[in-house]
Amino acid sequence: ECDYRREAANQRRFQSLIASDARLVADQFVVPNVVEELSTEQILVTELVHGGTIDKVADMDQSERDRIGAAIMRMTMLELFVWRFMQTDPNWGNFLYDVRTRTTYLIDFGAARSYDEEFVRGYLDIVVANANRDEDKLMEQSRRMGFLTGDENDEMLQAHKLSGFCLGEPFQSYDPYDFRSSRITTRISEYGSVFLKHRLTPPPEEVYTLHRKLAGAYNLCIKLGAIISCRELLDEVTECLDAKRTTAIIRPHMK
Repeated sequence: ECDYRREAANQRRFQSLIASDARLVADQFVVPNVVEELSTEQILVTELVHGGTIDKVADMDQSERDRIGAAIMRMTMLELFVWRFMQTDPNWGNFLYDVRTRTTYLIDFGAARSYDEEFVRGYLDIVVANANRDEDKLMEQSRRMGFLTGDENDEMLQAHKLSGFCLGEPFQSYDPYDFRSSRITTRISEYGSVFLKHRLTPPPEEVYTLHRKLAGAYNLCIKLGAIISCRELLDEVTECLDAKRTTAIIRPHMK
């Protein structure tokens, strides 16, 4: 995070991605401009924006808390599954909320990274399996991607299944999900001791940053007391990836 030319490039890329999405624009999500002529490898200068950390939204009315929570969750899904480019630091200070204009400014892109398309498609299959509580699909895809070796004991397999189903819980239904009452991140963490004792192989390295960001999005929704429907977000990214897959298959036959 000390190469500010790289961070400036990340910021410009995110600005373009956010600006290209009509719903995020309507929700007033904005990435500040980089001041190119003043920025160097050791100095990053951006336009000044006003706002406090986004947890201040917890003091707003329920509709505003739900709006921001839904936008954060949707943006997180887009980052991973559609853009394959994620700002992996979920620090609430990286989201500045202007109470006066209800604008959310996104800052600090030093920890942004890209994800391989094959990994993203495979991980989406795991999320869908968790959301559908499909144990066979979850275990099959987990072994294929290297989360499991196939030699785990029953205790490890049970913890893997239950933690996965817990992770996918917000996406199981089209009904609004009450993040605060769910205690979802606390419940997921309860399986940590089993993983430390019985895991036979480390998960793919991409998962560490991904889960940190996803847990951050969940924790923010808990802090805001957001009550939102998440299944439609999963449907949106699944349909987008399916469309891309179809295009990739058709295009070679058109040459």
